[in-house]
Amino acid sequence: MQPISERLVLIIILTVMGVATFFCLLGISLPGWGGVNVFVYPKSAPAALCVISFLLLIGCVVLAVIILLGIVQHIHLPLIFVGLLVITSIFLLGAFTSVNSSNSYNYAYNLVITSFTFTYLSSILATYWLFGARQGGSTVGQSKNQASNPTLQIS
Repeated sequence: MQPISERLVLIIILTVMGVATFFCLLGISLPGWGGVNVFVYPKSAPAALCVISFLLLIGCVVLAVIILLGIVQHIHLPLIFVGLLVITSIFLLGAFTSVNSSNSYNYAYNLVITSFTFTYLSSILATYWLFGARQGGSTVGQSKNQASNPTLQIS
């Protein structure tokens, strides 16, 4: 059986991160935090963590597009990408654990949990991409001469 191509794994990661970014944006913008917006919520920690998480998710999507298209080629860029995804997951986890979810009107809270789930899934896929798919063949966005250069490969 032939392994999944690196490009396909990156497209899947980008799709899952796009869904996570969409749910995070919905969680920030909708008034489902006990009937109020997250910025009116009595605690300021969920709002700050949600906004930081949203900005980090946008950064992850941009970085994935840069890697996929080969705009910038650096040996540590994939590792930075996976690290940023893990950090984003931690911020999303902090965002929804800092809320008392006993209220039944917390549907935006559930959207942030969904965003965390998709971000965590994409970080697992990115780890597979970094240590599995990249080891088996050519790298995305590089020519044949660049892909055969051992200094550009992650060992």
